[in-house]
Amino acid sequence: MVQRKRNSTALTKAERRIEGMQMIHPQLDFGNGLSIANYNNKILEIRNKLTAYNQARTMMETTQNALAEAESELNTLSEKMLLSVASHYGKTSNEYGMAGGTRRSNRKKSRPATNQTAMSAE
Repeated sequence: MVQRKRNSTALTKAERRIEGMQMIHPQLDFGNGLSIANYNNKILEIRNKLTAYNQARTMMETTQNALAEAESELNTLSEKMLLSVASHYGKTSNEYGMAGGTRRSNRKKSRPATNQTAMSAE
């Protein structure tokens, strides 16, 4: 399952806003750190953090997929190991039970279902 990359509405809005402000004056500066240069630095900082976030998310997804595949391979190997014990010792052996299988003698017998409505109608 591929996750969508995260976007930032604040970043998109700021990028549009700085474009408009640069048309007013490329070096616009109101003092107290309110300048095009500082605004642009902050936009770049957020863009870099967003990129790092999306890359980390992709890496996590890749690792998660690798883990799921490894678990599937382990389950297959576990099943083959149990079947090997069964073929070597038999499904009724203690060894089969020790390996995690349910011995035939320990399985619950299925019982025929009784029809409750037929009995109550009589």
